[in-house]
Amino acid sequence: MEEATHVVLGKVVARSSKTQKARSEGKSRSDFLIARDRIFKITVKVTALEKGKGVKEGDELTFEAWQPSTRFPPLPGPQGHQPIPEMGDSVKTYLLYNKKTKSYHPFMPNGIKILTKAKNSK
Repeated sequence: MEEATHVVLGKVVARSSKTQKARSEGKSRSDFLIARDRIFKITVKVTALEKGKGVKEGDELTFEAWQPSTRFPPLPGPQGHQPIPEMGDSVKTYLLYNKKTKSYHPFMPNGIKILTKAKNSK
């Protein structure tokens, strides 16, 4: 809560994902790492703002989260965001706003808290 620029409560109204080459894959010639990440684009309809400016109730706020898709060789320890919400879930998100890219990113690894699951979700 202290480090977040925005703390937002809302309902997930859109979610898409794609798999792409991880930023850390093969940084040097001596590294042998095949890594793919699943990038989630999540849009939340804001129901309350606990911290931050520039966002108000009723706004739609979009942010990106990620989880590893492939790691060869496997890397130890947690990676990516846990959990990733589904459509219709009510969430509380702890976000960092990047002024340079004008984008929001949840804290790692648990900047997204699912408050209630949608009735039709897993």
